[in-house]
Amino acid sequence: MKKIILSAFSVLAIASIIFISCKSKNDPDAITPKYKEEAGTGGNPNITNVTTTGTVSTTSGAFQDSQMTGIGVGGSWASVGCSTPAPSCISVTNASLGTAVSVCFSSAPTAGTYQLVSSNTQLGPGKAFLTVTNPTGQPTNTTWYSAGGSVNVTVNAPSITVSFTGISCLQSGTNFPVVTVSGQVGCL
Repeated sequence: MKKIILSAFSVLAIASIIFISCKSKNDPDAITPKYKEEAGTGGNPNITNVTTTGTVSTTSGAFQDSQMTGIGVGGSWASVGCSTPAPSCISVTNASLGTAVSVCFSSAPTAGTYQLVSSNTQLGPGKAFLTVTNPTGQPTNTTWYSAGGSVNVTVNAPSITVSFTGISCLQSGTNFPVVTVSGQVGCL
């Protein structure tokens, strides 16, 4: 008799466990994955149908290459006179375009060729750093930095002229788009 009662309790216990397990799986209040329509969220359960749930911000809005030639040539470009001692940065501006181009050196430049670097922290002997602010064909209030190449410095005291051709400039931390510049900066 003890065996029958023990067997009956065992069967009853197992049946209760199975019943409880099945009930919790079908419980409408249980936490389970749901489709976005059921859950009221923006989740996407259909991986083959991609949806946008946020935005991506861009820093510049620049999306295409541009080119500027004739920098520093013509009446619309203005430069500051050479100071004594000679300046380490030489710039020209174009008020009608709102563009400024500067070439900086670690000290006052002497005649010769200087390799362009991509940051003013890399300046040293034989190095120069070129910047273009507000180039044509690009968003306003953007600055572009030399990505390589070289400039040629000519000194006819007190004037200094820095010439360059086909210099690629990039925005900080990007590889695209490219602004290509040609022309000269100088002071008289």
